[in-house]
Amino acid sequence: MSVDDNQLPKTQFTQGGNNDDVLANLDLDKIFSILKKSAPWVVLIFLICNLGSFMYVRYTKPVFQSLSTLRLSIQNDAGLVGVANPLVGSDISGLSGEIELLRSNLFFGKVADAINMDVSYHYYGRYLSDERYNNSPFKVDYLLKDESWYDRPIDIEIINDNSFLIYIGSEPRQHQFGEKISTTPLDLVLTKTPHFSSENGIGRYFFTINSREAVISYLNSAVTVEPLNLNAKTISVGLKDFNKYKAREILTALDTLYLDYNKESKNQAIEQKIAFVESQIRNTEAEVSSYEEYFEDFTIDNRTVNVQADVAEAIGILERFDTTLFEFQNKISAVDQIIKQIERGEQISIDPFSYEFFPSFIISSLDEYKSYQVRKTKLLSSYNENTLAYQQLEDETGNLSIDLVDLIKQYKINLLESRNELINRQSQITQSFLRLPSMGTEYNKKQRSYGLELDFYISLIQSKSELEIAKAGTVTNYVILSPPSLPDEPIHPQKLIIYGIGLVASIFLSIFFVAIRYLLHTEISGMRELERLVPLPVLGSVPSYKYDKKVHHTQLVIHKNPKSVISEAMRSIRTNMDFMNAGNEKRIISITSTISGEGKTFVSVNLAGIIALSHYKVVILDLDLRKAKVHLAFGDEKSEKGMSTILIDRHSTKDSIRTTIIENLDYIPAGPIPPNPSELLISKRFDKLIEELKKDYDFIMMDTPPVGLVTDGMLVMQKADLPIYIVRAGYSRKAFANTIKKVAQVNNFNNLSLILNGAKTSGGYGYGYGYGYGYGYGYGHGYYEEETKK
Repeated sequence: MSVDDNQLPKTQFTQGGNNDDVLANLDLDKIFSILKKSAPWVVLIFLICNLGSFMYVRYTKPVFQSLSTLRLSIQNDAGLVGVANPLVGSDISGLSGEIELLRSNLFFGKVADAINMDVSYHYYGRYLSDERYNNSPFKVDYLLKDESWYDRPIDIEIINDNSFLIYIGSEPRQHQFGEKISTTPLDLVLTKTPHFSSENGIGRYFFTINSREAVISYLNSAVTVEPLNLNAKTISVGLKDFNKYKAREILTALDTLYLDYNKESKNQAIEQKIAFVESQIRNTEAEVSSYEEYFEDFTIDNRTVNVQADVAEAIGILERFDTTLFEFQNKISAVDQIIKQIERGEQISIDPFSYEFFPSFIISSLDEYKSYQVRKTKLLSSYNENTLAYQQLEDETGNLSIDLVDLIKQYKINLLESRNELINRQSQITQSFLRLPSMGTEYNKKQRSYGLELDFYISLIQSKSELEIAKAGTVTNYVILSPPSLPDEPIHPQKLIIYGIGLVASIFLSIFFVAIRYLLHTEISGMRELERLVPLPVLGSVPSYKYDKKVHHTQLVIHKNPKSVISEAMRSIRTNMDFMNAGNEKRIISITSTISGEGKTFVSVNLAGIIALSHYKVVILDLDLRKAKVHLAFGDEKSEKGMSTILIDRHSTKDSIRTTIIENLDYIPAGPIPPNPSELLISKRFDKLIEELKKDYDFIMMDTPPVGLVTDGMLVMQKADLPIYIVRAGYSRKAFANTIKKVAQVNNFNNLSLILNGAKTSGGYGYGYGYGYGYGYGYGHGYYEEETKK
């Protein structure tokens, strides 16, 4: 039976079961019951999640990290011996530059060349492999012929103390320790190490010949460099590896190599200046040697060194002229050298004492140009030539160099003019001494030049010494505030976090599982939910009952134990019925349900039995003409006399009534299945039958068909003083509540009452078997089908 919702009047039923408060709509009893039934699944979820966490921690290789803390700056100790450091004023100790240097592949390449990581050794464990760093039972010496065999694992199996199997190619080959193994891709020799023993060495291993690129890639992924305090110039250097001893040892090597690399890069500028001074010393030494050979030959050939004494004064004048000209020439040479270095973009590398010949404005410009060159060199160590910062500095240096070259060239012009004027004056004086022996003049000139070259040579030696002192005094103030540590606990996996994730996941999944079961549970579970869904009076609940499977489940049980829980429940319902139908001596009660299987026949016969035990005469009418069950409740066979034959006047009422084992309780079976049950129930003969039974019985209990399947039950309910609707806990669906409300609305059943069947006696509104379990053929199956077959 179906009724359009739009046809329903706006009564109390349109709001039944609606509640804006979600929490109020939650059935806590159902939740607890579902939680109780889901306990094994919840335990299983907890076991799976936490076992998964345990397995992940157990079978994940732990990663260790060794850490060291460094403080970086440049300290100059050359000033302690009175020599200034030429590097002072440069920002060579920039922290960001040092961090980039530590991260660079250039530095990692130097580390890869220094550390012993050309071959790595691993042991096959039961589930994971373990690297044998510095404790491998064997050592591999190799000659690689095919570079494709770099970074490829090669398996070996140590059989005993002397031999092993090596897997190169398709078949394993057995060899002895110390034996040379020649193959196409490589030659090998495996020798035992002090770590080899019968207990420690036997087993399966593999080793890998690492390429330089693989080692650099490993360092790139394993090394972390992070600033700790920019003001204090401290950084943290870390290295991650599966082997904590390997992590500490490689980090120690990295710190040490960085010290040497850092010191080498800082002294590069000084070494270039020293190289220039050394080249000038070699040239000056050659000049001094040539003069010394001339003097030796002159003394041997002329046997004298005293030229005409009368020209001593003139010679003194000429010496002063020569000295001045030499100074001019040195100045011009220095100017040409500086111009060439500036035009080539090279660093200015001249004798520091040459600065004395230049005016102060040129010296200040040269110092500014040198500072730009130092900044370029430092910037180039951290960035490439295409960066914006470098290009800007290159443009500034170019502009400065143009102005400086123009200034120095103008200074050179002035020097040339002064030198030419001095040469003219020297020529005039020289003409007056033409009478002097040319030999003496040449000797004296050589002697003067020799003295000048000797002085210049001494000044170069002194300059070289100063630069070497500055180089020795420039040391890296590289302080290891915290040496590489030996980690005690791995950084991954973190056990507490993994276990916590497993616990939280198990709780979440358990809640989700219970919530899904709660949402998917579409059956009415208990009294509280029934009262919430259907705003009709509930006469009571019938507890769950386990019937004897040898007899039919629709059976009379209250006579077996009148003081049982079921009997008491039926008495309570009987009492509530008195309040619902007070003052009516002849009571007609109809009992129906939405579908078959909800236990209406069980409730009908047992409720009638309880009323009969109260000394009332009760008759049960089996009006479920399509699927009769009342006779089964009393253990009788199906009768050919019953309601269907009475309504067609084939048999009389008296002939069709059957007695039961309970005094005052009779019933009329359904009889043969008629082709038109509905027409029989609306006939006047049915009304006449009711009037006849009222004379002999106090209560007429009518067991009707389910109203959700056929209309027969609705017709009978209209003739009842008290229509009762059966709902079975854990079986009747929540959607049936709409059917009940529609039935009450459409037919104006103001006294329609409910009985909850199959309720749990423990206080929960269970989900177990209730009365009428297996009733018929399921949800409505058999009513129309069997009628069609008949």
